[in-house]
Amino acid sequence: MSDQHLINFHHAYMSMLRHWHPDSEPFTGGDALFTAVEDGWQINPTIEYEAHWLLGGRMVTVYHFTLEREGEIMKMPVLTNPYVRRALYYMDVKLVELEDKKSQPAIRR
Repeated sequence: MSDQHLINFHHAYMSMLRHWHPDSEPFTGGDALFTAVEDGWQINPTIEYEAHWLLGGRMVTVYHFTLEREGEIMKMPVLTNPYVRRALYYMDVKLVELEDKKSQPAIRR
């Protein structure tokens, strides 16, 4: 993805840096994603997503970001929130529905 400047995503709103590792949690929030971008990780422009329907007709979307830095690749599942949706709106990315949900971590309800 070209031109990944955090100021485009109103990064000043984020005052907390948050480390995330795939062995520590099955998914994370937007704060860890933007910490990774700030640390030099580049976001692959194709982002997979999946919808999890909860009781009461509520839905949670998980975006599966693929990040790359110096030849290393990291998959980062990120729970949606208004901040993440706003960033995706301004990014030049392609959203693709995830087909194989069984291989992905489940959301605990």
